[in-house]
This record gives sequence, C-alpha cells and structure tokens, in this order.
Amino acid sequence: MWQRQGWKRYWLILAGMALILTGAVAASADEFPLRAKHPTLTFIDTKELTAIFDQAVIVDARDVMEYKVIHMKGAKNFPVSKMTEAELQALRPKDGAAPMVFYCNGINCEKSYNGAEKAVKWGFANVKVYDAGIFAWAESQPERTVILDVPQTVESIKTALMSKDKLAAHMLSTADFIAKSKDAAYTVIDIRDTNEKKEIPIKLPKLKAIPLDTMVKLIKEKSPAVPTKNILIIDTVGQQVMWVQYYLEQAGITDYYFLKGGAGQWKKDGYKENGEK
Repeated sequence: MWQRQGWKRYWLILAGMALILTGAVAASADEFPLRAKHPTLTFIDTKELTAIFDQAVIVDARDVMEYKVIHMKGAKNFPVSKMTEAELQALRPKDGAAPMVFYCNGINCEKSYNGAEKAVKWGFANVKVYDAGIFAWAESQPERTVILDVPQTVESIKTALMSKDKLAAHMLSTADFIAKSKDAAYTVIDIRDTNEKKEIPIKLPKLKAIPLDTMVKLIKEKSPAVPTKNILIIDTVGQQVMWVQYYLEQAGITDYYFLKGGAGQWKKDGYKENGEK
C-alpha cells in the first residue's frame, strides 16, 4: 500500500515538474520567438553578458546606420550580409577563449542569429547570441552604451534614448499623412531606395526623394534641402524612420511626422500613388 502511494506521489511530482518545464519552454518561445529557428545556437542574457562584458568580443551585426545611432561600448560593427570570416578572425582566433557575442535590435531581429550561425559555420568556438537586443542593453547598462557617438550615463540615457511613445507621437495614419501632404506648408520626403520606390510608387505634391543615408548627412550638415519644420517622411515599413528620428531631434528639428507602417501600409490601405483611393 505504502509503495503504491509512494510511486503515485513520485509520478505526480514528475508530472508537475514536466508542466513547469513545459511552461518555461513556452514562455521562452513567446519571449524569444526566433530561437526556435536557430536551435543549435547558445544564448546569453543581460546578467550573463554584463558579467563577461570586459572579456568578450562583441559584434554588432546590424547596418552601419543603426550602429552609428546606438551601440554597445567597444562593439565592432560587421553588417551580417557583408560580414567575412577574415573580419571575425581579426578579432580573435577561432579557438579563442574570449566569448564572441552577437547582437542586433531585439527579439524580432534575426541579424544576430544569422551572424552567429556564420561564425559557427566558419569554425569559431564559444559563440553566443545576446538576443534581448541593444535597447534592452541600453536600459540596463547605460554606461556601456553609446548613442550618436556620445557615451551614456544613468542620467543622460533618460533623454538620449528615444521611447516608443515618442516615436508613436510622430506617426500618422495613411489618411492623416495624405491630408497633411496637401497643406502647402509641408514637404514630403521619401527615404526609400530606388527599388522600393518602384515597387510601391508614391507621388505627392512637394515630394523629395532623398535616400536614408543622404537624408542623415543633410540633417547633420543642416542643409536647406531638409526643412527645419513641417516635414513628412516615408520609408518602406515604418522602421527606418526610427533612426532618422534620432538625427532630427539632435538637430533640434521637432516638427516632423512619419507615415505609420510606411509605404507598405499605404498599399494595404488601398491608396493610389497620388493619394487617392
């Protein structure tokens, strides 16, 4: 009798542990949705990275523009699409003891995963992915974060780091964006590349085509080609404008709006290139 009760209690404990573990796996999958696509990689969280930061080789796998806006202190920038084996080997030997940690923008950014997989494929050992991303890092470790070439502090990060609310405050629906574009006081700037503009053409009054990199350069130079107020900006999916916002604010330009969801949302909403339904 005792044995039956003992075994029953044992199996109940095992079942409970299984439920706990299953819940943990599900939570992890929800929190980091891209991990399932990269099951062979090793992941590292903020606490772990903080502990090894001074010994680690940190690789920023994002585009140069993103890196220039915000990056980890001391990180090397190798955009994953152009990253080479030789570049990584210049950082440390393939069998080096220092952890090689890849990061990008956050849990929905796959560049860090892809960069780490390339490194592993090329034979690098001790490769890890910090998939919480640069913004989670900046909030936790401001003194190990650089924004627009300025090393941050606990105090400075509060204003230097753009909040989601601040970005949202400058977003307009397609209908509202088009309505403002009809006001002669506003200038529309399309920062998409040539192929993106061909795919979803947009032609509005006073529209200027200025590629992203050129746009940032003109803002920094305070060029008259970019007005200091009444600006409407279009990108592809409403993501690139996040980086432009940093440069606009740095230049003291606060009267600007972005097309929420970019040209992709414009198309989804059923608008023609001239803004008519």
